[in-house]
Amino acid sequence: MVKELAERFGKVESIVVESKQVESTPNMERCVQSSASVIEPKGKESLMLGKKVKLCDMAGQPIANAIIMSLDKSKMVMGKSLGEEYYDVAILFAYKPNAPLFVKDNERKIIQDAVGSHIVWFRDFVELDET
Repeated sequence: MVKELAERFGKVESIVVESKQVESTPNMERCVQSSASVIEPKGKESLMLGKKVKLCDMAGQPIANAIIMSLDKSKMVMGKSLGEEYYDVAILFAYKPNAPLFVKDNERKIIQDAVGSHIVWFRDFVELDET
């Protein structure tokens, strides 16, 4: 049991170290929040499906990376229809684990709660991850 806890602690510690490195990186790029977004024009939107993206907060700072899981505007995720406002994304890694979600539910309030699950994220705060 002690060995298992030590392994878990080691994993958490490495995530924290990675997170601090990302947050302290000078000249961290800001996500694009303009109508000239990488995601537009609409005709090329279908190319986003399955792509790795950055999720940004209201200040335009990247807070997580994710994969676009669906572009189906009629799909319901977290009780919301995707429509023209949201993407269905699966969170891969949280740069800022305590950042709040735009849309919350009973189990998920912050980014860390959503790692490994599907959530909705405002399209205007999603940027294609070129790395």
